[in-house]
Amino acid sequence: MKLWSKEALVLGGIYGVLDTPFSLLGFELISDVVFLLFIVCAIMLLVNKTPKFISFVMNKYPKTTYYLAAIGWIPYFMIIIGFAMMGSYLIFGYADGVLGYLLFGLAVLALLSAIISLIVAYIKAQKTKVNLS
Repeated sequence: MKLWSKEALVLGGIYGVLDTPFSLLGFELISDVVFLLFIVCAIMLLVNKTPKFISFVMNKYPKTTYYLAAIGWIPYFMIIIGFAMMGSYLIFGYADGVLGYLLFGLAVLALLSAIISLIVAYIKAQKTKVNLS
C-alpha cells in the first residue's frame, strides 16, 4: 500500500498546485475534473500501482518533488476536514452563514499551512544541505 508513501505526498502536492488556480478563479468544471483525477490516482496508489506521471516528476525534478511532498498532506487534510464540516452541518443544522465561516476558516488554515510547510521544508533543506539537484 503506497497510499502513505512519498508518492502520495507528491500526488497531493501536484493536486494542490493544479487545483488552486482553477478553484480560486471559479472554473469549477476543471477543478472537478482535476479532483476526479486525484481520486483515481489515489486509488491507484492504494492498490500499489504508481501513475507514470508521478514517477516521471519524481525522477526528473527531485528538488520540486521535495517541495511538492512538503505540501502534499494539505489536500488530504482538507478533504477529511471538509467532509467532517459538512457532516456536522447536516447533523446539527447550522445556519448557512456559520458553514460559510467554517469553510473560509478552512481555506485560511490551508493557506497558512502551505506557507509554514514550505518555509520548514526550505529551512530543513538549507540546514541539512540535502543534495536535491
